[in-house]
Amino acid sequence: MSNPHYRPVESFSPLQNENPTYFMSPETYSQPWPGADGDLGSPGYEMRNTTRSFQSSQDYDTKTGGPALPPRPGAGTGYSSASTLFATNSESESFLHDPLNKIDTSYASSVFADVHKPTKAKSGKQVRRILFGSSFRFFITAGLCAAYYFAIQTYVKKGVLSEPKKKEFNAITTAISIALGLNIASAFKDMALNMRWPILSRSKPRNLDELDLILSCDSLTKLAKLAWVARRPWVIFACLTWLVINIAAQAGIAALGLTYGFDSDYTQPMLSKGYVAVPNMQYFFPNGNNSNPSLQDEQFTAHLYGGLAYNFGLNETQYMPAAGDVYKSSNALLWYDYERNNIEFIFTETSPQSSIFSIYTNRTLNITYSCNAYTVTKGGDGTSTTISVANVGDVYVSNSIQGSITFFTDSGNQCNNNPRCTVVQAFEASATEPWYYTCDITLGETQNDPEGLATISNRMAAIATASIAQIGYHDGRGQEAQIYPGDSLWGLPCQGDQNLLGNTIAAFGLGSIAGAAMLNPSFTHTGQQPSQGSFLDFNHAFWFYLVLGLIAGCHLFFCIIVAIMANQVQVGPDGHLDMSMLLRPIADQLYGVSNGIDNKAFRRAKKETKARYEKGRSDNERWGFATS
Repeated sequence: MSNPHYRPVESFSPLQNENPTYFMSPETYSQPWPGADGDLGSPGYEMRNTTRSFQSSQDYDTKTGGPALPPRPGAGTGYSSASTLFATNSESESFLHDPLNKIDTSYASSVFADVHKPTKAKSGKQVRRILFGSSFRFFITAGLCAAYYFAIQTYVKKGVLSEPKKKEFNAITTAISIALGLNIASAFKDMALNMRWPILSRSKPRNLDELDLILSCDSLTKLAKLAWVARRPWVIFACLTWLVINIAAQAGIAALGLTYGFDSDYTQPMLSKGYVAVPNMQYFFPNGNNSNPSLQDEQFTAHLYGGLAYNFGLNETQYMPAAGDVYKSSNALLWYDYERNNIEFIFTETSPQSSIFSIYTNRTLNITYSCNAYTVTKGGDGTSTTISVANVGDVYVSNSIQGSITFFTDSGNQCNNNPRCTVVQAFEASATEPWYYTCDITLGETQNDPEGLATISNRMAAIATASIAQIGYHDGRGQEAQIYPGDSLWGLPCQGDQNLLGNTIAAFGLGSIAGAAMLNPSFTHTGQQPSQGSFLDFNHAFWFYLVLGLIAGCHLFFCIIVAIMANQVQVGPDGHLDMSMLLRPIADQLYGVSNGIDNKAFRRAKKETKARYEKGRSDNERWGFATS
């Protein structure tokens, strides 16, 4: 006679439940549990081994007085529902099934079915979910690549960079590189986690050691271990390929830093607020001495400096630099306008600590000339101290030599009642075509100098304008004269070209000012201090764009390929709890081998048990692991 209280429960399988009303654990049963016997067991143990032998159905419960409840399946020595690989007479029972600690593990499908229902394989919903997760990281990659590009372009356009700017750029690019590397690594991990499911479903069943390593394929270390454990050519090839892709991505990001670099900028100085060295233009200081020199010392010094005018460089005014441009020793300081009879000098500034860089300022000084040329009618061969000049008369020349030019000036040589204008005369001695010239040479005021840093006194102006003829000494008649051979820079025959001669005298006079500005003692003044800076040399732009494009392009390509391949199966869970439920049948089998102890039998079971991720036979929406 059958027991009226006995309601048998069908065996549980996660892959064979056709129309589930409840989600039930394998050991959830409909019959009531027997009452507590007072022994709750040790609370410190989650699992306990119990051996129960049950009587016939005619026995009675001594506590209730009624017929005894039928035994639960697997609760006796004759039958056990525990999933084990080997037969045993002991049953391991979870504390969750203890009557006093039991947690209700059944849930109404009408409430939770839509929430926990997995997405179907080859469904648009699943592929959209995969693409949404991967595309988010791709947009981060694309944004970081764009930020890298704009950072490079911005600092290239800045030109000369100071040390703080260099550190700022390095900090920005380093942050972008680190963020890009972390994002790529994280994206590849997600791709590996999605790809493990089609790999586990398409290949033949694998032992549990390989299964465990494939499920952990987001770790490159585990991937390398998988290649060692499997030792099959295609597995080794796939593992090495994925390792190389991950390493190549990080190497490519690191290689971006090799496509650009900082170099010293010799074309443009870096200007910063500080002290600048400004020349003292009160006198023509001989030998850099800052004492008050005599008139003779100043005239001699001005004459020496003027002879260096061509060393300071002359160029046309149309090529004049702008304020702030770098001055090099190969650059010009004097700029002439031949048509306007004008030559201009630009003052420079440098750093008191270092003279590596000097810059042109906006302070300028010009000199003008106006000359007349006359033919010599008598004594033009240079053998006489008195020459006869057409339309002028007799002219006294203290020294002259045939084939040369004598520049001379007399006492009281001021012109037009202008203390900054001097009359300079020249005699071009020749046996065939002698010439006499008279020129008014005027030195202007310093321009763009509101603070008077480069003020030239009238005294210095008078000395400078006549410096081509003066060396500090004159003869008894008050004339000072200097002879220049015809083959020298200052003695080339002008043959009556008055403007050419005037340009020569003016260049010499302004050269003396340039020499004083370069060689006089200096003082410090607050201004824009020039110093050597650096510039971002983007010398491998092609490789930069190529690597950056490959990083973004490959990321997008892998996102699409992974989404298509992973959508062929039902993508499994990522969470630990969900994964534990998926692996529970396998875990229950392994626990039955050695009660969870990692011993020889446990390891043998892992090697001999095969598992494959596949779709259930009767439920097309549920996937799980089938073991063999």
